Amino acid sequence: MKKYSNYIEIILLNSLLFTFDIIFKYYGYVLSYPNPYCILNIYISIRHGLDMFFFSSTFSLFFYFLSLYIHYNINIFTVIFTWPVLRFPIVLLSMGFITGFFRDSYVQKINEQKTQINLLNEKIKALEKTIEKYKLLTNDLQNKLLLENKGVSLFVDRLKEIEFNNPEDIFNEAVELIYDFVSAITVSIYTLSKNNFLRLKVRKGPQILPNSFPIEKSKIISMANDLGFASVSVLYISDENVDFSMEPIMATKISQRNKTIGFVLIENMDPEKINKNTETYLKLLSDWLSNLLYVSIELEKQTITTDIEKFKAVFEKIDERFKRFKIPYSLIEASITKDFDISKIRKYIRETDFVFYNPLQNKLSILLTSCNSQGLNRVLNKIKTERKLNILEAYTKE
Repeated sequence: MKKYSNYIEIILLNSLLFTFDIIFKYYGYVLSYPNPYCILNIYISIRHGLDMFFFSSTFSLFFYFLSLYIHYNINIFTVIFTWPVLRFPIVLLSMGFITGFFRDSYVQKINEQKTQINLLNEKIKALEKTIEKYKLLTNDLQNKLLLENKGVSLFVDRLKEIEFNNPEDIFNEAVELIYDFVSAITVSIYTLSKNNFLRLKVRKGPQILPNSFPIEKSKIISMANDLGFASVSVLYISDENVDFSMEPIMATKISQRNKTIGFVLIENMDPEKINKNTETYLKLLSDWLSNLLYVSIELEKQTITTDIEKFKAVFEKIDERFKRFKIPYSLIEASITKDFDISKIRKYIRETDFVFYNPLQNKLSILLTSCNSQGLNRVLNKIKTERKLNILEAYTKE
């Protein structure tokens, strides 16, 4: 519609100039300087470009020569080839063409820049959508990490709350904790004998695996023995023939001083509840068990010892456990008389506690391996009834 209005505008303006030319006998404005037709066409060239200029100049030249013909009639050819007459078409066409050419080039450049700007805007919008997408993904990941961190913190808090009176409680509490925390169907702990034979220590849930079998029967447990952790998912992308009846869902190694003690196994679990946290919880539990089992093994050998190196090793493990899991422990330093019966101490402590006796200085160091300040006060109240024992120092790390 706009294009048609431009044509009408050009025709009307040229017709108007022609009308004035005829009425006032300007002879095509041949003697006018500047020529109105020339001014009009330069204006058309600047405003509308070469296409409209050629259309307008055609009308202007037609009216120009028509005016000369009307005024000179038969004698038109005596003036048409003179320089004053021909000068106008030459100037009109050259100036209009040059002006229109540069105008069209400029407009084309502007249009190209607009196109580039539009493309850049589209790219910016696409990048903004991508950024928004990754922002949402980042927020989701942050939320997941927060949940994971909260889950790990909660799991460690649960480890701190575990109480045990003898080494067997360690296994029972560990299985109960991981069973409830990851919503497993079956959880078990196996110990590894010297002949690489796995033997069931404790299980919660329906039995899946045999109570005893060689470690090489299970690829997952063998991988966990080498790598520390393994999941059954790796077997689904393997070309090997696998007997899945002998494979747990997950396995993590319990080790001490580069020696494998046993494994924590998730024998059965809802696939929808398996995630990265499950692996983290299992690894934390195996570390916790490694620490406690080392102490329990030493306690099975001797609750009261005169070996300072053995006491230091146990103390370091207990302190390491506190630093990693914040499980509290207490230490009592006491002096005794030479005739004091050290075996009496057994009735005041649990099977999981440890005592060092220094016969040269007649001193006792009582390590309460899992004991907060309240537990320490209870033990102190009992020990103070012994007249031949004097408390030198007592403190709790919690």
